[in-house]
Amino acid sequence: MVALPNISTVNYTKIKGTTNQLGSRGTQADYQQFTVSKNGEFNFKINETNTAVKIVDQNNKVVADFSSNTESASAAAKLGPGTYTAVISQKMKGVNNRAYSLEVTPRENPVITAGGGMIKGTARKLEGNDPGVQKHGLNVVQGGEFSVNLSMPNARWAIMDKDNKVVASGDTMSKASTTEDILKKPSAKLKPGQYNVVIVQDSKVERDTPFSLQLVPKVEGLAAPAEQERPIDKTLRERDARLKQWAAAGSSTTTNKNPNKLTLAYA
Repeated sequence: MVALPNISTVNYTKIKGTTNQLGSRGTQADYQQFTVSKNGEFNFKINETNTAVKIVDQNNKVVADFSSNTESASAAAKLGPGTYTAVISQKMKGVNNRAYSLEVTPRENPVITAGGGMIKGTARKLEGNDPGVQKHGLNVVQGGEFSVNLSMPNARWAIMDKDNKVVASGDTMSKASTTEDILKKPSAKLKPGQYNVVIVQDSKVERDTPFSLQLVPKVEGLAAPAEQERPIDKTLRERDARLKQWAAAGSSTTTNKNPNKLTLAYA
């Protein structure tokens, strides 16, 4: 008996097969089972065109349903512990014994605080019609302005709010964008809430390459240090202060209303 893949214990699962059975819609289909050992959110992606995918739980409830046309397609689903079935079927009749690959990866959704946070992922060699799009999330619990640093070169990223409105975006297409100071990189002003992140990886990646999308709090630059006083300036300043002090003390003890007036004495 072949053990079912546990998608909770790995960062990447590729389920391969052939649509060689009759599906419920009269087209060719295949059925693959996998297990989940702990609560989590996962991305499912099919790279073949004109292919439909359903993820069904042990109660025969559909938890994810998506299909591709001329490009790959994907969907995300929150899954609890249990056994699930992936139903992969052709959208067109007459297409028989067609190979497919269903990719499953964890969907990152880190908590972002005032101290920032990080999404970790892996770029892989693209196959078929895969455009290299990865989708993740951000759970912002403390808002603020953050500099965004993507460690992968030749890639693009975007952060979208719950209405899929882009609130920040950037790329690493130029060498300067990967070497400049992090506080000079594109920034995002995020309020508390849930956000979606789209990362389009480098299309020329040949092997598994880890990357990170880092959010760093953007703070005002420190004030420039005061200019150091020269010794001569310090001496003159202190002498001037002493003269003023002596002058003030002398004027307060003078009793002669006209100190310049001379009094002559005659013998």
